[in-house]
Amino acid sequence: MAALSPNDLRHYLTQRIAASEVDEPAEISSKPKSRALPAGPVLKSLDTVLDKVLDAATGGLPRALLVAGTSSGADATKAAIGLARALADRNEQVVLVDLAKGASAVSGPLGMPRVPGFADLSAGRANFGDVIRVDDETPLQVIAAGNPAVHGEGPEPDRFMRVFEALTQAYGCVVLHADLAAIEVLMPALKFELPIMVAVLPPRGNVESEDEALATFQALGCPVVVYEGSGRLRRSGLFSRSAAV
Repeated sequence: MAALSPNDLRHYLTQRIAASEVDEPAEISSKPKSRALPAGPVLKSLDTVLDKVLDAATGGLPRALLVAGTSSGADATKAAIGLARALADRNEQVVLVDLAKGASAVSGPLGMPRVPGFADLSAGRANFGDVIRVDDETPLQVIAAGNPAVHGEGPEPDRFMRVFEALTQAYGCVVLHADLAAIEVLMPALKFELPIMVAVLPPRGNVESEDEALATFQALGCPVVVYEGSGRLRRSGLFSRSAAV
């Protein structure tokens, strides 16, 4: 799609949300769109993870990508930021959306305020103009996590899906950063909606020790790429700058 300015996207997204509020709530499908794959080998290179993500798309970028840690000791924030920046460097419209309910959020490393953010937006306490920010180093757009104590009307998965569908219409790729708490709450909405996800292990972690979290991820119904590493990319971006974080 043609590149849109942040203001254009905010206007479009606001219209989408306003329209969805008067429509019948979208039914969350119970039928699988893809089949979960067993956890494969643990990848040590974020470059290899990026290749796996791109391979999952049938040309271009995947519609959405979820990046989550298997425990509080796993730094999924660096991996999410690194992958989102690398995808944005491919001259595509990409947004990084933080769904984390805990302290591990992308706003800190990016030097952005956490509030207002996605939680405030989905609860109807903020609009897109309040929450969309632009990364200092890349064209990546970012929606921070917001205030986890904010509650809106209706089930949280329904509120998430309304915003998520608007974002997937406006952006070439929506990168979701989440923790286990967020995934468990949003499971009814996320299940069978994702083409691929990246599960980040803690340092020196292994599949056997993180099997409970990985089983939760596999219940999403999509291929799970398992990663353990520094969250840094070795390759350079399209504009001759390092894509590392």
